[in-house]
Amino acid sequence: MIQWTRWKPLTRTARTRSGPARRGARRRWLGVLAVLTLGVGIGTTPQHDSVAATGTEFTRPVRTCESLTRMTFPDGTRVTSASRTATAPVICNVTLVIPESIGVLMALPEDNWNGRFHGTGAGGFGGWLSPEQVTGPARAGYASAGTDGGHSGSPLDGSWAWSPTGMNTSLIEDFAHRAAHEMTVKGKAVTTAYYGRAPGYSYWDSCSGGGRMGLMEAQRYPEDYDGIVAAAPALNADRFVPAGMWPQVVMREAGDYVPQCKFEAFTRAAVAACDGLDGVTDGVIDPRTCAFDPAKLVGLRTPCGRITAEDTTVMRKIWDGPRRANGSRLWYGIPRGAPLSAYASTSETDGLPNPLPGDWFRYWLAKDPNWDWHTLTSANFATYFEQSRRAYGDLLATDDPDLSAFRDTNGKMIIWHGWADEVVMPQGTVDYYTRLVGAMGGKAKTERFARLFMAPGVQHCVGGPGAFPADPLADLVKWVERGQAPDTLLARNGNTSRPLCRWPAAARYTGHGSTDDVANFRCST
Repeated sequence: MIQWTRWKPLTRTARTRSGPARRGARRRWLGVLAVLTLGVGIGTTPQHDSVAATGTEFTRPVRTCESLTRMTFPDGTRVTSASRTATAPVICNVTLVIPESIGVLMALPEDNWNGRFHGTGAGGFGGWLSPEQVTGPARAGYASAGTDGGHSGSPLDGSWAWSPTGMNTSLIEDFAHRAAHEMTVKGKAVTTAYYGRAPGYSYWDSCSGGGRMGLMEAQRYPEDYDGIVAAAPALNADRFVPAGMWPQVVMREAGDYVPQCKFEAFTRAAVAACDGLDGVTDGVIDPRTCAFDPAKLVGLRTPCGRITAEDTTVMRKIWDGPRRANGSRLWYGIPRGAPLSAYASTSETDGLPNPLPGDWFRYWLAKDPNWDWHTLTSANFATYFEQSRRAYGDLLATDDPDLSAFRDTNGKMIIWHGWADEVVMPQGTVDYYTRLVGAMGGKAKTERFARLFMAPGVQHCVGGPGAFPADPLADLVKWVERGQAPDTLLARNGNTSRPLCRWPAAARYTGHGSTDDVANFRCST
């Protein structure tokens, strides 16, 4: 058994600001992959107000982009490439390798640096970073850097953590926390060398696994960033990842591999039953207020057959989430209204586990590349689940509610999460924030530096019928640099705008005016 030590934050004396069915399942998994990678920056790329420079004028470089390859670092970090784009806006694209294998992408604007540093991270199991995650912020004026988490590969491939001789503990530690921190330190050094001065402010802005990295920065390295946007953070990885296998266990034990069209019927019915509770019928629900009973659909015809009593039992257990044999809860289920295709895919005769929990069981828990998921039962699932907590909780859960060091550096944090998240159960984020409030002296004191906003109808990072934050980084910049704490976040989906309210409040229609206009909604508990 690997024993990890839960760190306390590092401190310094002075702050530095610086088959057809299987093919269909594969397509669904690739959709999750796209969200875990390309979607990490969607909805959080700065748009307008956050672009204003920290000084009276934009800062231009004091050296050529290409000369950055001559930089040296005591630990052997190498700047492996540095080149300017050929079209405007001109950006200096830089790549670094930090020992042993932490990959870093940087994008540095040539003409309009706003004096700020921007960090972002990889989703899933890490291994790859979308260039847009750094070029988007660079176009908006940020010196931006991102990390792959310390290894290369697919975000849905967890095999890198395992070897025939034991777990690759150094790679796991890189992925857990070191990659984000080292990227930040080296990224600020490159930024300072390029512009001739250090960043005035530093911001982390990322989703999913990148959101988890942001919270880890606040917990372990509280002086790295002035502000953090943690969107749909993959907190509690030791719990939510194995919980993603629960739908497969439920269906296997029931002998009922429910096809997707039936799951879609259950989701539609739940939304229809609970829609309108916020005063408007728009296909968006708050699962806290939805107790739809799937048994109401027994006998309903679907394109893949009638819904049976057995189907409703499966659906109820998936929504409820994994439990021990004595009925006590292990973790949360997929919320009503969220798609079920990520974790509950099937063929006609078998289950098709998602690679994220699949590789977690195979390489991180069973530690056997030939492990067969069909050996899982509800009993040994609970055993594996507890093993996951013991083995990886201290390192990867990223759930330490003591953010006093981050608070004491005057750091600010915006957390937001979609209530229809099909990958990272949003109840886990609410659980963390509730414990944060308890540890930091209550809601009023916590909201002086950290606020949570839940987004009904929004799937993992982006997508779904709900409205997602338009520019939370701009809201964070106002909070950090002007002291303007956000009461709400403006959220959009097409022509529809909504306020996202501070937890636990939710937006309610006033009964007057267009239901597409944010002005006609109020936050209410």
